[in-house]
Amino acid sequence: MLVDSTLYGDRIAELFAKMPTPTRVSTARAAAEGFAAQNMADEDLALTQAIIDYFVEDIDVAVRQAIVDAVKDCEFLSHEIAMKLARDVDEISLPIVTHSPVLSDEDLWAILQNATNIKQTAIAGRPHLGVKSTAWIAEVGCYSAIKACLQNETAIIGKVAYNHILGRFGDIDPIQELLVHRPFLPSEIVYRLFDFISEEYKQILLDRNPVSESTSVRKILNAREKALAKTLDQRMTDHEQKKKSLALAREGRLTATLMLRLLIMGNHSFFAAALGHASGISKKRVVSLTSGRGYLGFQRLYDRAELPPYLYSAFRTAMEEHRKAEHYHPRADRDNFRQRLIDRIATIYGWEDGLSLEDLMEKLLPNRQH
Repeated sequence: MLVDSTLYGDRIAELFAKMPTPTRVSTARAAAEGFAAQNMADEDLALTQAIIDYFVEDIDVAVRQAIVDAVKDCEFLSHEIAMKLARDVDEISLPIVTHSPVLSDEDLWAILQNATNIKQTAIAGRPHLGVKSTAWIAEVGCYSAIKACLQNETAIIGKVAYNHILGRFGDIDPIQELLVHRPFLPSEIVYRLFDFISEEYKQILLDRNPVSESTSVRKILNAREKALAKTLDQRMTDHEQKKKSLALAREGRLTATLMLRLLIMGNHSFFAAALGHASGISKKRVVSLTSGRGYLGFQRLYDRAELPPYLYSAFRTAMEEHRKAEHYHPRADRDNFRQRLIDRIATIYGWEDGLSLEDLMEKLLPNRQH
């Protein structure tokens, strides 16, 4: 707390009130440096503290600057003085918000609520910045503060904060570069990043987040296609499906494994649209060629679309099972049907029964990853 003004306040105010600015600056500096040196007896320390309390309210910025330069690193600075200085104009507050060990993560979060961009950025660069402050910066902070936060390897950034950063600036190259160089990224964020960063950044990301049995390139690619297939499993017009297929093809994401996943999931409509785009014919024609009893029409489409030969058996098996399902009772268990389909495909490729859809699709990804 501030020193009781009744002890020294009146005397100090009377002494310094009419003192010229240069003298107040030198006096404030001497008092602050003496305080920081911790070489005073109790009574002298109390008087010095009172002088500091008085000068932090001084109207002249140069006087307050003399105080802050000396006490910015003090571990024993009072919390009230630290907060007062931290909420001051930028030239006074920046040394405190950057260095003061007195300020907690809760304090910094409170200061951020009304901080200028330059103050946000200074706080973002503090060593060991806490999760509450980084969350605020990620959600509403300025661009330069987010960059400083990502550059700060000791800052604790949570998954929610990373998601905010990706949502706001994930398409910007400098942010992508900083993200892939972070010392640790949650696996969910690695998956999201892998979906749209360049091949160069993908390699950096994998180098810095070594693959393991639980996190591998195949798992990342599979997770990406799982998320994409989920977004495609919605009602769309034929025109919307055609536009989406074109966009995915341009991005290199209209893959054979994505089409197979859609077919297994029962999304026949988008599967037909995707195959139509890949083979260069209309969706209506695709439906006609794949709805008959034979498979010659589908095989021609498959070859025309230049889909991987090793996946043809999986596609054909999925189509066979779906044709059989047309004769099932309408209330037949869809989960059992899907598992039977997965088991049939697994058997063809020499794998064990009981695989999940994700396990199957991961195994079916091409051996050569890009």
